[in-house]
Amino acid sequence: MQYPPSFDDGRPPFDHAVARQLVGKRVLIGMTFLDRQGEIKRQDQFFGVMVRADARHGIAVSLEGQRTGETKWLPPTTAPFLSAPQGEYKLRSTGEVVVNPDYTARWTVTQPDA
Repeated sequence: MQYPPSFDDGRPPFDHAVARQLVGKRVLIGMTFLDRQGEIKRQDQFFGVMVRADARHGIAVSLEGQRTGETKWLPPTTAPFLSAPQGEYKLRSTGEVVVNPDYTARWTVTQPDA
């Protein structure tokens, strides 16, 4: 069953047309983890190719670089993915350089027990 682009049950928006375009594209992702008070606990950056995108399971990214062989699952929403301007992007966390990714995405996660 496919879900509509937006849900009335509190789920974030998932656009099936955008999801189809994401698969096979290279993405650079930044994640910031906050505690309950909003203080930054850690930040993570990684990149790879999106291999699956569906409204029920989320978006799977086959990681590259130092994390080759890992798969990262992201929540089922297409909203955070933005077309990336061409250029070189240096990951602060590892020093790796990503050249001309197709998309970037930023996530902020508040950890309730942190």
